[in-house]
Amino acid sequence: MIINRRYLGLCCLLLASACSLVPESGVDVYRPFETQAFQARRQWAFAGRLAVADERESFTASLNWRHRDGRDDVELVGPLAQGRLAISVSDGAVSIDDGESRQQFYGSAEEILFERLGVRMPVESLKYWVFGILDPAVEGLKLDAGFMQAGWRVTFRESHRVEAASLPKKINIEKDRTKIKVIVDQWDLS
Repeated sequence: MIINRRYLGLCCLLLASACSLVPESGVDVYRPFETQAFQARRQWAFAGRLAVADERESFTASLNWRHRDGRDDVELVGPLAQGRLAISVSDGAVSIDDGESRQQFYGSAEEILFERLGVRMPVESLKYWVFGILDPAVEGLKLDAGFMQAGWRVTFRESHRVEAASLPKKINIEKDRTKIKVIVDQWDLS
């Protein structure tokens, strides 16, 4: 299956590669209050997998996300290395590189991706959600296994211990007919 670049680009806002990855140990009960200090760090990264499905299409990709000094670099690579999309978000600018061309845009990352890719995604909240915490800029409602925020239901199906804390391993994000699953294989919190 070849990844539709439109959806691949949308999901690239999710994550980027890690150099020295922190090993995780065993499944644990997820406790979101432990993760806020990690999210506040100036730099972090994780590597994992992504699945996206809606009423029109579905795809899977490897996912790498690196956050440093207010900039998020996300890379998606399709199965068997078919298709690569890199997205960088920083200070009101969004850069999209599909391997053939690189384009720069200015404004809200969510609006830019909607205009370019045709799908709405809460890209600015995802950097909080991957840590299992609410985006502080958006009203939300806590639930037993996650929360609701901006119409998205975010649930945590599994977690693992990293540096004496419990961080999300399997994250489900749903709104209307769009379903996103993120599986975090390794965190780099250095």
